[in-house]
Amino acid sequence: MKKSVLGLILTALLVMGLSTVACASQGVNVTLPEFKVTINGEEFNNSYSQYPLIVYKDITYFPMTYNGCRFLGLETYWKGNAEGLFIEATGVTVAYNPYRTSAKNNRQQVATVPVFPVTVNGKAIDNSEQEYPLLLFRNITYFPLTWNYGVEAFGWDYSFDSSKGLVINSDNIKLTQKKLPENRAKLAGGGFKHNVAVTGDYVYYEDSQGQIIQSPLYDTSVAKAVYQLPIWTYGDGKTRVNAELYAKDGQAFLSYHQGGATMGTDYLIKLNDDGTTTLINNTRYNIKTFGDKSFKYWAGPAPGPGELFIQGEDGEWHQLGNPDLLYGWAWRVSENQSGGGPSEDVYLAGDDLYILGFDFMHEDQSTTGIYRININTGETERISEKEVTAFQIEGDHIYYSSQGNMYQYSLIDGKEEMLKELVKAPNFISRFAVLNSNIFWQDGLDRNLYNLQGEALNPGAELDGIKFAGDNDEYLVCTFTETAQSKYRIMVLDRNGKVVFKTSDKAYNNNIYITGNKIYFYNISSGTVCIGELR
Repeated sequence: MKKSVLGLILTALLVMGLSTVACASQGVNVTLPEFKVTINGEEFNNSYSQYPLIVYKDITYFPMTYNGCRFLGLETYWKGNAEGLFIEATGVTVAYNPYRTSAKNNRQQVATVPVFPVTVNGKAIDNSEQEYPLLLFRNITYFPLTWNYGVEAFGWDYSFDSSKGLVINSDNIKLTQKKLPENRAKLAGGGFKHNVAVTGDYVYYEDSQGQIIQSPLYDTSVAKAVYQLPIWTYGDGKTRVNAELYAKDGQAFLSYHQGGATMGTDYLIKLNDDGTTTLINNTRYNIKTFGDKSFKYWAGPAPGPGELFIQGEDGEWHQLGNPDLLYGWAWRVSENQSGGGPSEDVYLAGDDLYILGFDFMHEDQSTTGIYRININTGETERISEKEVTAFQIEGDHIYYSSQGNMYQYSLIDGKEEMLKELVKAPNFISRFAVLNSNIFWQDGLDRNLYNLQGEALNPGAELDGIKFAGDNDEYLVCTFTETAQSKYRIMVLDRNGKVVFKTSDKAYNNNIYITGNKIYFYNISSGTVCIGELR
């Protein structure tokens, strides 16, 4: 294709209420394109778009809206009239979210030429010297789809012919979207509940009648009720229990609490592919299973010592370990008070169970630490004198933090080693994760996520959730709360510490599932189930 023909294409994106008086000069006449436009497989409706494509000097211009640029793998930043607009090709991904309007656009329109500075991939652009300058239309910056912008700067692939019209494809990850029915459960203040779980084959959601619905991903309009949520016994006789759906190891699970905070019961139910359900737990104990070995420890209110059990071949639960210890709790003691919460950090390595423990019988002298318990003899030993409230086993090492530093403990020779005095020297580490010896941690003060070298992975963004995902836990999924500084709401890292997926769209950590190289998640921003391939 000749460059003169390729010049028929588009622009790029950015939402901002700029003053056309302060930031633009003369007006220019533009028109809406009369040919079909398809962007990353989505046909663009110019007639009913709030920000349609426009044509100026026979060149197609594209609107740099917030969602539109990220849909094409670009990020944009406005730094005021003096510094202007910054555009970077970063490979970010979002779900397609068109700016539709009910009012039909006139074919003839008027745009203006902005006078603020523009920087593309670190290079300043002199708009006054451009044959095809950037334009400002409806307070949105528009970019010309010329060869040097579309192909060389942004890496897009595009073509044009009389039958297909203009076809544009970017190199970032594309998300396939699946819509969910409108009869989903709603919040008291309006809007849908985001109680959704996705596996590789099905999506599960709560409907307006308190039923858990299973739908195949190939056709989400097909609905099958697989569970009825009960009425909450402490409510008004109409309110149903507050449930949570999530997916793990290719299966969907449902959890909820019934009854009061003290005397109530926690339920965990597996949702099987055939539409049946399996009750996993209906106690206040946490149950951990490793192959054919199962353990439980108290996770309800008023914890006490000795509440650790192993299930025998007879199916009965038998007490395990030193009966003086409080097991499976991140317990802290301060002046005149003590408290904490149950921990999920429990591991079985050979015949040894590793779990947090606190000496309840000598509370004034004790701190929480990691204990090793032989499951055959019950012999119990604390492996480090440091206070530890969270730990992880990977390979032949235990990783944990204490007083703002990260340590590793060898399961082979029992050697403890401080890995690195953290650059930020935080008051405490809220949580951390280790993937293929790559360590990531959340600062207890600014709540940001850092690597071991103290580099922020998503600067200014507060970490909301972190978990392992994938068929062999080979990915780390990080979700972030929405802040003014936050660039991404979801990031996925592989075993090499490389970011293989990032988006500004929102999802809860439990809404995200990975199998093979595919990511499935319920996208709160678009209200759809999204599927993409990791790279």
